[in-house]
Amino acid sequence: MTKPEIVEALKPLFYPGSVAVIGATNNLTKWGFSTLSSLLGNFQGDLFAVNNRDPMVLERKAYPSVKDIPAPVDLAVIVIPAERVSGVMRECAEKGVKAAVVISAGFVETGPAGKAMQDEVMAVADAAGIKVVGPNCMGMYSAPHNLTAFMFPLPIMAGPLALISQGGNVGGALVMDAVTRGVGFQQYVSCGAAAGVKIEDYVEYVGHDDLVKVVMVYIEGLEDGPRFIEKVREVSRKKPVIVLKPGRTEAAARAISSHSGALSGSDSIYDAAFKKAGAIRVETSIEMLDLAIGLLSQPLPKGRRVVITTPGGSYGVMCADACASRGLEVIDLPRRAMDEFNRMFPPRWSHGNPVDPAGDRNFAPYLRAPEIILESDEVDSLIFMGFGSFSGIGGMIASSGDAFSKGLEKLNQGLAGVSAMASSMLEVLESGDNEKIKQIIKMALRMTFGSVMASDGNEIERLSDTVAEALTTDAMLAGSFFQGLKRLFESAASGKLDASGFSSIMGMMEPMLDALIYYWIGKYEKPVITTTFTEETSVVREGGHFPYPNAERAASVLARLVEYREFLESAEEEEK
Repeated sequence: MTKPEIVEALKPLFYPGSVAVIGATNNLTKWGFSTLSSLLGNFQGDLFAVNNRDPMVLERKAYPSVKDIPAPVDLAVIVIPAERVSGVMRECAEKGVKAAVVISAGFVETGPAGKAMQDEVMAVADAAGIKVVGPNCMGMYSAPHNLTAFMFPLPIMAGPLALISQGGNVGGALVMDAVTRGVGFQQYVSCGAAAGVKIEDYVEYVGHDDLVKVVMVYIEGLEDGPRFIEKVREVSRKKPVIVLKPGRTEAAARAISSHSGALSGSDSIYDAAFKKAGAIRVETSIEMLDLAIGLLSQPLPKGRRVVITTPGGSYGVMCADACASRGLEVIDLPRRAMDEFNRMFPPRWSHGNPVDPAGDRNFAPYLRAPEIILESDEVDSLIFMGFGSFSGIGGMIASSGDAFSKGLEKLNQGLAGVSAMASSMLEVLESGDNEKIKQIIKMALRMTFGSVMASDGNEIERLSDTVAEALTTDAMLAGSFFQGLKRLFESAASGKLDASGFSSIMGMMEPMLDALIYYWIGKYEKPVITTTFTEETSVVREGGHFPYPNAERAASVLARLVEYREFLESAEEEEK
C-alpha cells in the first residue's frame, strides 16, 4: 500500500468518531463491564453501550443491538462469547460499521472447531470490508482520540512509541512499565490472533506516523513471513523496529500454539529474517523497553569504541566484561585523556579504561572526565557509571552525627559571606537573565564543592563553567536546580546551615547531573549511557533520562544502538 492507502484503510481503527461496546454490562464480574469502563471519560467521540437485556449500562442508555443505535458507528468493540460473534459481526455489517476489535477468545487457539468459528467471523467481516483487530486480544489505544478500548482500564499516556503485541499480558505489562518510566505511545494494539489486520499492516501504518519514533513488536508467529519482512524493512530504514519473538525452545513453541494458535516456526530462520529486515531482536520485555528508551534519548554511535567511567573498580570490571561480550571495543584511552587524568586524579587511579579514580573524594574531576573522553575522536560512546548514586550522599553524611556537625562548620563559614546577599540572589534566579544566573550557579558550585567535596579549585572552576552552560540551556532542569539553590540561600540568610539545608545541596546534584548528560549528548552527538548500581535508584529522571540499574543492561542497549547504525549504513550502501 502507498501511504494514503494504508492510512485511509486503518483510519476507522485509530481515528473513530464513534464506538459501540457490544456486550457492555453492569455485571462487574464480566469483561463487558471493565471494557466499557476503560473507555468512559477518555474517548473523545460518541460512545454507545449494546446490551440486549438491560436498558441502562453504567448510567448510560443501552441498545439491544448495534443496529438500534440511532447514529453511525465507526468502531465496534466486541466482548461476548465466541459462538455469538459471527451473528453480531453480521449485524455490524448491516449497520455499516467500519472496524471491530474482537476481544472475545475461544477461536483458533482452541483447535479446529474454534478455527471454523473464526473463519466464519472473518468471512463476514471481509465481505463487508470491516477491519478486524483480534480475535482473542486485549484491545487497543490511539493517542489522537484518547481511545482506550481495553478489556480493562489500563494506565497509558501519549508519547513517541508504537507497540503491536500478539500477547495481551506482555503488551499490557510493557505499557504499564513505560508509564512508570514516563514514556508514552501514539498507538498500542493487542492484536491477538491477527486474523483480520495483520501484524505487518500495523507496522506499515505506524511507519507512516511521523509522531512515532520507535516501533515495538511482540510476535508469536506469522502467516506471511516474507510480507512481514518486506514491510519491516521499509519501516526500519526510517525508524527503529524492535522485535521480541519467543519460541527458541520446543516448550515455548508448544505454548505459543495453545496461546495464540500461531505456528512459531524455525527460530534460526526468524533470526536471519529479522537481521535482513533491520529489525532489532531482543530477548525480554525489559530489554525491549530499555532499548526503546535508548533509541529515543541517544544518538546512534558511529562505531563500537567505548570508554567507561566508574566511581568503583569492581563495577567497572563488570561493565568492561559486559561490553566486550557484546562486541563492543573497550579501547585504550587516548593519549590526551591519559595526560589529563594523570594531572587530575591521584596517582592510584586506574590508568586505563575503565576510568576509575580509586575512591578519590575530589568529585569535580570525575564529573569533568566525561567531557575529556567525549572530545576524543577515538571514542564513539561513553558509559557513565554511578549516575544517581550522589542522591543518597546527603542522607548518609547527615546520619553520621558529630562528624556531620563538624563537617558543616567549614561550609557555614563560607555561607556567612553570602548570607547578606541571599535575597538579591533569589531575585536574580527569577529574573531570567542567563548571564547573571550563570554567575550564581558558578558561585554556588564553587562554595558547595569546595566546602563539602574536597574538590580542587581549578577543576571546580572548569566544572562550574560547564554546569552553568548546561543548566541555562534546559529550563526545566534549571528550575529544579534553582529550587535547591533557593533553599540553600534561605538557609544562608538565616545564618546557619542545618541538616535540612545540607540535603538541599545534595538535592541540587540530581538536576545538575541530568543537565550535564543532555549537554554532553547534544554537544558531542555521541551516546552517554548511564547506570546506577541498584534497581532502587534506577528511576526516570526529570526530563525523561533513565539510568540503567546495571552494566549488563547498559551494555546491551549500547550494542543494539551500534547494530541499528550498522544496518542503516549497509542499507544506504545498497541504495547507491
